[in-house]
Amino acid sequence: MKFDVTLLRDIHTGEPPVDFSYGFLWWIILLIILAIVGYSVYRLLPLFAAIKRLNKIDLNNEAFIPLINYWLKETALIMYPRDVVAPLYGLNWLRFLDQTGNTHFEDFSHAWESVIYNWQNMEVRMEEKKMLVKECKKWIYSNIRRRIWWKS
Repeated sequence: MKFDVTLLRDIHTGEPPVDFSYGFLWWIILLIILAIVGYSVYRLLPLFAAIKRLNKIDLNNEAFIPLINYWLKETALIMYPRDVVAPLYGLNWLRFLDQTGNTHFEDFSHAWESVIYNWQNMEVRMEEKKMLVKECKKWIYSNIRRRIWWKS
């Protein structure tokens, strides 16, 4: 028995199904991830540059504490508004640093006041200088963690 194919003229095969892959969605997801990573790096680059500048400060410099104070102000201005950071000095400045990072700058308040604000050329021991640099690094790393988690 032979079947007449001409009787099937009213059945149309239509267009073949589209091979719809989700490749373009993966590209969009990849671009979004790259944008987030790029923005995070953009936010963190000034802080890594600040760490580099901190490491360049000489411990044997006569103006070590004023240099550290300048570095702290300069770095704080990267992360916080100028009207918050600029008016702070002395004990209020050290308290601000302690509040914004997990640090203990208030322990250095006596030396800070006498060296920076009273213009005394007091010699600071090397151990205290190293502890101060350690506190600065602790402060900057806590602010880096804060920036990674988008808190400011």
